[in-house]
Amino acid sequence: MTVNSPHPAGSVVYSERLCAPPAWWLIGAAVAISLIVAIGAWTSPTTGIIVAVIIVVLVVAAFVEAGRVRIVVTEDGFGAGRSWIEWRWVDRVRGVDAGTMASVMHSSHQVGSFLVTRPWIKSGLVLRLADPADPHQAWIVSTRHPDKLAAIVSEYVVAPDSAAVSSPPVSKDPSSDSRDEEDSRD
Repeated sequence: MTVNSPHPAGSVVYSERLCAPPAWWLIGAAVAISLIVAIGAWTSPTTGIIVAVIIVVLVVAAFVEAGRVRIVVTEDGFGAGRSWIEWRWVDRVRGVDAGTMASVMHSSHQVGSFLVTRPWIKSGLVLRLADPADPHQAWIVSTRHPDKLAAIVSEYVVAPDSAAVSSPPVSKDPSSDSRDEEDSRD
């Protein structure tokens, strides 16, 4: 089940921060500068400076907040941002390249899925869930290393078909034991 809490303590096997690359920071700076120039041209210098500071703070805060998201794999489960899922609830995993990720995101597969995606990361990971109580059928997560992450996650995911199901020993009905004994005496 999806838990919205800090990741449980455990040995971290994989960790990746989904921060924006320098090119996106340059785009953000260009947008901020164009807004500052446009607004500053029509206002007083004092108002222009105040607006410039506000715009710069907002752009920086947006990129910092969006880049705080971490993908974490521990021995206990998988974390994306503040959300966490234990391995027993993960059914299948698949690393997807940029083309496949675009197809997944523009198809009905993403409807009802838990999304932790960033526009500056084109590849990703799809986790299929086995928890009937979870409102999400899958997690779709951005990652820069889909094959590596999928390989690591696959080590912890046990497919229901391959899991050895140990059934308790079949106990005989006590009345059948006495009948068996009677049959053996004849």
